Amino acid sequence: MNPVSRLLTLRKLGIGANRAARRRVIFNIVLITLVVSILVLAQIFVVSMSRGIADKWALLADGHLQLYVDKRQPMIEHPSIETIDRVGEVNALLYSPDKNQMVRVKGVEQSYFNDSRLAQLTITQSENASPSTLAKIMISTTLAERLAVKIDDRLALMLVSNDAIRAQLCIIGALYDTGYHELDEQLVFCDLDFLEHLFTSGVTVYYEVLTQERNLETVKGDFERAGYMATTWKEQNPALSGNLETSRQAVLAVMVAVAILCGYFISELSSQMVEDDKARIATLHLIGAQPQVVRRAYWTAVMVITTVSIALGTALGILFARQLPPLLATIAARSYSALSFYLLDFPIRVPVLDLSIIASVLFCVSAVSVHLSLRRVSAIDALSCVRFD
Repeated sequence: MNPVSRLLTLRKLGIGANRAARRRVIFNIVLITLVVSILVLAQIFVVSMSRGIADKWALLADGHLQLYVDKRQPMIEHPSIETIDRVGEVNALLYSPDKNQMVRVKGVEQSYFNDSRLAQLTITQSENASPSTLAKIMISTTLAERLAVKIDDRLALMLVSNDAIRAQLCIIGALYDTGYHELDEQLVFCDLDFLEHLFTSGVTVYYEVLTQERNLETVKGDFERAGYMATTWKEQNPALSGNLETSRQAVLAVMVAVAILCGYFISELSSQMVEDDKARIATLHLIGAQPQVVRRAYWTAVMVITTVSIALGTALGILFARQLPPLLATIAARSYSALSFYLLDFPIRVPVLDLSIIASVLFCVSAVSVHLSLRRVSAIDALSCVRFD
């Protein structure tokens, strides 16, 4: 780098400059850092919530894969599979003394609630359960509030089919809470043997497969090549999966747009630097400094400030995001009605690709806009500036 350009760059970064210049540099870094940290925090929040909803739906509602297998067809093994569980499902009406609700009844075996599934919900059981010969079901706290019932209360489970109306008196053995009301208000768990015995041909029996989301399509393809009929949870719930992906992309587009505006602000920073240093730039022109040398010095200084701010803002946004779970848990505990349809219990995931896109857009827009704004350096009237001094 040219010695003049290096000296000018260091001065614009506050190195060897007066206190006012250093304060100006620090102020700009803090301002850009705060903007970037907010962008990062917002994107992490939306992506984490979307993936949290997807995990709860896949683990508790449908499984990552659903296999419809003939009883005579042997079950294959796959290294990416966590568990394969036989489940039954039927739609029914759930009656309390005062209200009723259409629900999705899911019959499961005792091994169904493994560690992965238990991590997605909280189960509350009665400490002094009264003995009963009635079949036990597990409903959500959301559904219990809607039906005005509690643990050990009795409910009527009714299936309406083309053949007949079958009703069964049940007792609430436990309550669960996933934190996602959209799922809680429709899903009821019971014993698979009870469900098959009560509803016989009305029950749809299939196998739920748990695997890693990244291996989903690979595992599905392997099952299909082996002759199985397999569907993913996304295919079972196209509206939900589509909405989650659309939400992520929409928020990413908004964050990119804000990053572009931030890049424009950074170009204004370079313009202000040039405006403040018009006399100094004019003097450099008079002593023979080339305009491109001056432009390079200012461009380098602004881009160093931008790069440092992006790095600090990204780190700060991730740090803020890591502190969200306790805050969200406190908000969820207060049961604000306006937030009842939002998931507030989810692990924080850092979307590296999304954050890279936001940072890259901000850096590139800043580089281009700063380069364009610095063209005015060549147009500074040296004699005029000197005369004003």
